[in-house]
Amino acid sequence: MRRTLFATAVAAAAVLAAAGAQAATTFTSVQGPDGIGQHILFDFESGMPAGLSGNAGIHIGTVANAYAAPMGDATHFLVVPTTGSSGSGILDLGGGYDNISFYWGSIDTYNSVEFFTGVGGTGTSLGVISGGSIPGATGNGAQGTVANNRRVFFDFGTDLAQSVRFTSTNIAFELDDIGTVAVPEPAVWGTMLFGFGLVGATMRRRRLTSVTA
Repeated sequence: MRRTLFATAVAAAAVLAAAGAQAATTFTSVQGPDGIGQHILFDFESGMPAGLSGNAGIHIGTVANAYAAPMGDATHFLVVPTTGSSGSGILDLGGGYDNISFYWGSIDTYNSVEFFTGVGGTGTSLGVISGGSIPGATGNGAQGTVANNRRVFFDFGTDLAQSVRFTSTNIAFELDDIGTVAVPEPAVWGTMLFGFGLVGATMRRRRLTSVTA
């Protein structure tokens, strides 16, 4: 009986592992920059992040035939390419995240984003998502339409993204305020678990008191 239970547990673990390995990136979007519930990792107000490489730059405002600020964005934002008419930029996220979002401006079919499990665009690719596949967007690059200026949310299932590559084969890919759903730090988790333990102990005492009374 014990062997049967053990074999069943091993088989179940193998199925879960296989499912995790095949997990695909899912994504959705909302109109505008809405970052409610997001912990912002990069707002680009402090210049070039240390983990940014490639043909990318930080700008503010709009310059004809070069870049356009995401709709309603009066702050600094990331532009790819920063020179020329095509290129890619890679950004290390500073940790592994199972979800990421950012405000994507004037979404174009020639914009694409790719997440990786390693830093510097290494490791396993978690999929390439083009501007033409973003729900709700027309992908025609219209700068002044809410349909093409959206916060896009990416979920990697059981995988963790450590870097992201932004690519544009024309002018240009503009984005701002990269964020993630905030996850408690290990110390916070410890405090929470301790609190749950106290609550459980209190409830058990109350039940015992009720029974013995």
